[in-house]
Amino acid sequence: MKKSILFLLLFVTTFAFANDKLKSQYTTIEENLLVGISSENQGLKLSSAYFLGEIKSDKAIIPLMDLFHNSKECGARQVAALALYKINSERGMYIIKKAIEMDDNAQTRRICTILYNQHLLRKRNAEVEVEPIFVSKLNLKYGDYKLSDFGSF
Repeated sequence: MKKSILFLLLFVTTFAFANDKLKSQYTTIEENLLVGISSENQGLKLSSAYFLGEIKSDKAIIPLMDLFHNSKECGARQVAALALYKINSERGMYIIKKAIEMDDNAQTRRICTILYNQHLLRKRNAEVEVEPIFVSKLNLKYGDYKLSDFGSF
């Protein structure tokens, strides 16, 4: 009994320590990327913007909106739009929606249209509730055999 309690205590402590370490690493990565998005180096700026979208950083919404509004390069606006789409904030999606009508670059408008349509689809699919399917209730047969005869599904 004592061994199992000690093992459980050791497991919980190890898990808590690992979780704190992961949070610390995430915070460090996020802070570095937020510094990178402000860089004068265009490659660093765009890769930082992209990865802020990949990690879905809420802290990056304002800097990404700023990059989208103030960049003269359509590639930078497109990367910022993609990152805002991945983060999935209402403010970011509003910016993308407005860019469909107002951006001066046709490719950027087209990309923003695709991203916004995907957002609407994602939103609609989140509202749809699907009942789980239990194979045993379907009474699937192959010849004289029922699928439910081979185990519980």
